[in-house]
Amino acid sequence: MDDALIELTERGVRFSFVGDPFRGRPRIPNDDIVEIDFSRAEITDGDVAALRPLRNLEGISFWKTGVSDRAIELISELRQLTRLNLCGTRVTDASVSTLIAMELNYIDVADTELSEEGVERLRTGLSSAEILV
Repeated sequence: MDDALIELTERGVRFSFVGDPFRGRPRIPNDDIVEIDFSRAEITDGDVAALRPLRNLEGISFWKTGVSDRAIELISELRQLTRLNLCGTRVTDASVSTLIAMELNYIDVADTELSEEGVERLRTGLSSAEILV
């Protein structure tokens, strides 16, 4: 786990790992991180850039954070990502095409800045996904 990720843990971000790594291990390989919970953490879109090396990441919760469309751009390259909680963020319709291309199977967009039209585009583009609004 690199310094940027360690710094995020000091700000309340929680990580889930493959298996059960020893808590005292000084470094956890990025490949072992499968889920991140940013819920209510004070983060910015810039903080999300630290996630790009996490190629096995399957789920992210940005619940009640200040992230916006820029964060979606930054995580769009994470090909294993299937679950995304955007509830209470500043994400807008500008991210809909990117979100559809990510092939998610679960997404929470309640209390975001998506319009009804944006939500309908999500429903059409991610027809087999569970979408919470």
